[in-house]
Amino acid sequence: MKRKIDPMSKYMALLVLIRFSVNTVLGILLTYQSATAMKSQINSRMLDISNTAASMIDGNALRTVTPDDRGAPEYEQIMSTLREFSENIELEYIYCIRDDGDKHFSFGLDPTLNNPGVFGEPVTYTDALYRASRGMPAVDEAPYKDDWGEFYSSYSPVFDSSGRVAGIVAVDFSKQYYDAKVAPMIWTTVITTASSLLAAAVLVMTLTSRYRQRIRMVNGQLNDLADNFEKLMHEVRNMSGVNVTEAGSAAQTGSVRYDGDDDIESMRMKILALRDELHLQIEEVKAQAYLDGMTGVLNKTSYLQTEKHINEAIKEGTAAFSVIVLDMNGLKSINDDLGHEYGDMAIIDATKALTSVFDKSEIYRIGGDECIVILNTISEDEIKSSIARLEYRIAQDNVNEKPYKKPLSISMGYSIYDRNADKDYKEVFHRADKCMYEDKAAYYMKKGDRRRR
Repeated sequence: MKRKIDPMSKYMALLVLIRFSVNTVLGILLTYQSATAMKSQINSRMLDISNTAASMIDGNALRTVTPDDRGAPEYEQIMSTLREFSENIELEYIYCIRDDGDKHFSFGLDPTLNNPGVFGEPVTYTDALYRASRGMPAVDEAPYKDDWGEFYSSYSPVFDSSGRVAGIVAVDFSKQYYDAKVAPMIWTTVITTASSLLAAAVLVMTLTSRYRQRIRMVNGQLNDLADNFEKLMHEVRNMSGVNVTEAGSAAQTGSVRYDGDDDIESMRMKILALRDELHLQIEEVKAQAYLDGMTGVLNKTSYLQTEKHINEAIKEGTAAFSVIVLDMNGLKSINDDLGHEYGDMAIIDATKALTSVFDKSEIYRIGGDECIVILNTISEDEIKSSIARLEYRIAQDNVNEKPYKKPLSISMGYSIYDRNADKDYKEVFHRADKCMYEDKAAYYMKKGDRRRR
């Protein structure tokens, strides 16, 4: 099976490609700038030579002299000046050019020893040459070809005594020489670019390798954390006696684990899964903290929290509630005669009867067989109707024989909050509690049992 390229390798390749592109562009720019700078320096040097030579030549003589004047002072002075520059500055070609008019030019005096230009033969036309004929020194921007090779040339006008251009001094500069000077710069740039790219690639690979190792280490630690977390939640559930939720089951079957080619994505998914699982378990543990483990209704902790909220509502003037206090009859005798195991059965049955009438969120077991129901109503008719339905349900359950050998019986008392009289929750509770004990007293008096439990 072909393995996919992981995103980290893609990022590394992209980074190397970007670095290569940047270095290549910079190399081209640097090479171009260097070549341009060298060309500018060479042009400047050529113009200096041709301008200096032109200034040393007599324009009046240059206008009229020909090879037939060999030996004449004017001829020898011009040739001597040109030879001096050629020999001392090691120029390949320095010579004079005649303007024949209509952008036609020909060779003038040429001191070159080997294969000199023939006097009167045409010279290759260039724009720089034409500008020089108009009195402005210039250098060729592009090389030109003639019988001697490929050259760049600088041209400087020679003026006569009347200020007219009598001729032109040309200095040739071989293109091969120019290319030979530029080539090392190109190679230097290429080598520098390649070296920089290689160094960048090595650095990126090294950093990526270390980064991957750390990511994998963190992934391993996350896996260990997930395993330990699941074990811990198993213990919490076992201690609390609450069944595993669907969310918890999903986590234990491997939802926290995520395996993929992308180490970063894998780590992100594991963190998200752990976060979601932890959130679910916190909600579950929080719910367990407020639930009675034996009956499943709310416990005393939840009751105290509700009492606090009710007192706050009383202070704000928004409270509207009623309290029913319930206490089993005969539980002590069941515990004494049969054991607490049977007493717990009776408590569970009593709670089932309560949950058939009231919502679990309204029922609180605050200790032993004592339960409290807090309703968001102040209607006495609704309360009496609920109590009647509860008594009917208990009567139905008592038709069947119980393992604890006694019928269920619950004493009840209720009280409704009066905002004009009650200052806090306790006052309402105490009235309901008092009513419950009065009901219990009546129950035992009817039974003739003085133990009253």
